[in-house]
Amino acid sequence: MFRNLKAVEIAEGALLADIAVLFQLIAIYLPIGGQVFRVLTFIVFTILVLRRGLYVGIMGLCVALFVVTIIVGTQSVIYLLLECMGGLFLGVTMKWRMPLLPLLLLGVTFGSLAFYGAIILSSLIFAVPLSTLVNVLHSTYITILSLINGLAAHAGLAGWWKQSMYPGVSSLADWAFRYWILAFYIGTWVVLCPIVFVIYVFTNSFVRLLGYDVRPLPRGKLLRRINRRSIRMALKWGILKGHRGG
Repeated sequence: MFRNLKAVEIAEGALLADIAVLFQLIAIYLPIGGQVFRVLTFIVFTILVLRRGLYVGIMGLCVALFVVTIIVGTQSVIYLLLECMGGLFLGVTMKWRMPLLPLLLLGVTFGSLAFYGAIILSSLIFAVPLSTLVNVLHSTYITILSLINGLAAHAGLAGWWKQSMYPGVSSLADWAFRYWILAFYIGTWVVLCPIVFVIYVFTNSFVRLLGYDVRPLPRGKLLRRINRRSIRMALKWGILKGHRGG
């Protein structure tokens, strides 16, 4: 468990933690394309675990969280914590050469739990009850439903919408708002599936370029095409999100 770190481990852990902090600051303040640097935070901690092990990676995480809290406050700590934990997870699983499917299933499952825990922690820190989030989602649902009703009526599909689609949508929404704790986790799990896959492809490709001996991505024309599109999606998502945020 606990052990004394060597000087080279301290230096390397601190250096990579500082790089992660730099990427976090760029993601916060760069108006266009800043979100791409959040993916690079995953890569930084993956490399740290591959080079020096999980213990040094955890120490680097603590350093990065402390520095970011001092510089920009607590509002960005949750994002950095999730990114660092994801990087540690990828580093450990790549070091063990875990196959793709179990890695993705574990990553999505634990990522959803971590995201859920981060929301609860944010609720406690900022004194915002979770019921407020549920009320906001319910108001958004009502607004979207009204918009769909108007569009269906305008397109002459009001009868089809109310008889064929609306009952199922209404039943699903009622169940989701009644059991919102479970529904929110399931929704988070579904949303994280493509995100975790894109981050894994991006990280795996990068660390292999650096010469680390990790399990290669599955081969095949279709999978290679998916991998290339995943990397493009990650870059495009970061640029578009940064542009909207600016």
